[in-house]
Amino acid sequence: MSMQLVPEKTIPTLAIAFTFLILAACGSEGPTDRNFSIEFANGEPVGGVERFTANQGDTIVIDLSTDEAATFHIHGYDIEFAVEAGGKASMELLADATGRFAIEIEESEQHVAFLEIRP
Repeated sequence: MSMQLVPEKTIPTLAIAFTFLILAACGSEGPTDRNFSIEFANGEPVGGVERFTANQGDTIVIDLSTDEAATFHIHGYDIEFAVEAGGKASMELLADATGRFAIEIEESEQHVAFLEIRP
């Protein structure tokens, strides 16, 4: 049985390649801006109840529109935004709490979306 030697230049090259592979797999994505929208019309969320996903530390902007006056409420964050009939508004928050939070029309307690914040 013969033994083959690996050329000296190959070992550092493999080490560098392995390091880049590990760094890429870990991901280094930092906080980002996440934009979502909710449209409420005829007593229902247009397109159905949606699920928005973000990471802890992200800045989230939710654009709201409704054909009737309504107050949108994000549970867990206790943020409320009143929107006039036919109006539009935007709510912004820093995703500092993790979990799954209902977004509802406060007056009817009807869910219009869920916000999921991952650690």
